Amino acid sequence: MINTKKKKILVVEDDAGLREMVKSRLDKEGFDVITAADGFQAVVTARQAELDLIILDLILPRMDGYSVCQLLKSSGSKTPIIILSARSSPEDIRRGLDMGASAFVPKPYDAPVLVGKVRELLFPGEQAKAAVAAPVTAPKPAPAVQAPIAAPKPAPAAVVEAPPALDRAKAEREAAERRAKEEADAKARAADAERRRQEEARKPAPPRTPEEIELEEEERRLAEKRAKLQAEAKARAEAERKRKEEEARRLAEQRIREEAEARARAEAEIVRLKDQEQRLAQQRLKDEAKVNARFDGERRKLEEAERRLADEQRKLADRRAQLEAEVKTSDEAGRKRKDEERKLADRRTELEATVRAYAEAERKRKEEEQRIAAQRAKEEAEARARAEAERKRKEEEERRRREEEQRAREEAEAKARAEEERKRLEEEERKLAEKRARRHAEAKVRAEQERKLAEQLAKEEADAKARAEEERKKLEETERRFAERRAREEAEAKARAEAERRLAELRAKEEAEAKARLEAERKLSELRAEEERKIAEHRAQLQAQSQARADKERKRAQLEAEAKARAEAERKEEEEEERRLAEKRARLEAEAKARAEKSRKPQR
Repeated sequence: MINTKKKKILVVEDDAGLREMVKSRLDKEGFDVITAADGFQAVVTARQAELDLIILDLILPRMDGYSVCQLLKSSGSKTPIIILSARSSPEDIRRGLDMGASAFVPKPYDAPVLVGKVRELLFPGEQAKAAVAAPVTAPKPAPAVQAPIAAPKPAPAAVVEAPPALDRAKAEREAAERRAKEEADAKARAADAERRRQEEARKPAPPRTPEEIELEEEERRLAEKRAKLQAEAKARAEAERKRKEEEARRLAEQRIREEAEARARAEAEIVRLKDQEQRLAQQRLKDEAKVNARFDGERRKLEEAERRLADEQRKLADRRAQLEAEVKTSDEAGRKRKDEERKLADRRTELEATVRAYAEAERKRKEEEQRIAAQRAKEEAEARARAEAERKRKEEEERRRREEEQRAREEAEAKARAEEERKRLEEEERKLAEKRARRHAEAKVRAEQERKLAEQLAKEEADAKARAEEERKKLEETERRFAERRAREEAEAKARAEAERRLAELRAKEEAEAKARLEAERKLSELRAEEERKIAEHRAQLQAQSQARADKERKRAQLEAEAKARAEAERKEEEEEERRLAEKRARLEAEAKARAEKSRKPQR
């Protein structure tokens, strides 16, 4: 027996039931199995764990099987990969092998075939030994039915060298063997019936009544009708299979295009946000440099003025006597200074009114943000309600599925002549269930993408709020520094006024200093106006971002409405298909019962 305890296998499948089925079978074979439900998780697991083999589906959320296979092989991974997928057209097989896969097993798959392929890749030497020793240790006679199919065509030597071609040929050979076995069984049944008829014919037959003749004619017509119905059902099944393969291929291509577009949009948005943050940082640095430069210039001017004032105070000690004679003149200068102080107070009042207006605008903006947050919470509640409705709908579908299974078990007890038609109907129902499961999986993928888009929008809003809060704090810090500077300037103005009252001799110099102060106030006003302009521009940017977020929310609502409409159309289509199948099944059962009743009447 081959030792498989140390072999680790990763099974990547989005269908939970099929994933657990494959895992359970490989566990029974003695392998160490881990699973992944999407392509991104598969890549992360493959890079973190030391794997011996990967069983990979092609139709996966977040990243398809082709991308996973190419990504792993391009990163230097030597782990063999078996693709297990319903997309088994020659183009899909060739593409998977080009991406680096080692083998391809189509769905619906045969468990022994999959296990044999796993052992062939993991233990090529031991498999060869087992193949050589098998005829000696446990010889088994080949069934008579499969003898004509043992070598329909000699397999080319390239099949041994190319595992994909070998898998395809093996699948076709198994399908041909199954068909040959069914045909052989049918021929055996027909030969048995013919033998019984011949035995009955050799017996002395009593004279047939008109009812018996009519019954035989009816049986012949029913046999012809049954053969015709079987041919029509086979043709319909083939057409349905081709249509489903084409639809699966088209849906896979559409999902690949949508994922590529989503990735491109996300990358473009990330680049745009990075550029915007870089521009904001550069603008912030420039603004801080300008403000610091202006503050340094003003500080140097004030220090120069203080130095000159100290020099003048030293000179005033010698000229105090002369200054007392000019008190009246200094009183006039004091009145002028008071007029200037009054003007400065008026200007300060105007600035405070501007600051209050900005605070009121900031309060309104915060109220608008709270309203947007409440609207978003309402939309999230609606999304949760839709998810609850979707869950209830899935439960209802599960209940209907259980009822279908119960009905299938009851139909298994029907007459033998309707058995073949019932099996074909159950096969069609299984295919419909697989189609429904794929559509549900696609709906989940779309819901997951929409959720990620909502999370990204929320993150962008949080980043915008954080940036706005930082800008607001910086503006408050700037205003605080301006207020401190204004207080210092007022204190200095008082000191200068006291010096002017005592020092009439320095009236001309003080007037020059007053003009300098007026010029500084004018520059300060210009600086405040520039800061207010920047604040207005930043507010306009925030409003534009809010409008963009609203547009994104509107688009997301449109996408949800479209997805809901598609889901409703698909549900109606499935219900109509189930109704037609139920009518057809009822009609066939009625015909079977009628035929059984007719066959019983002559016997009685």
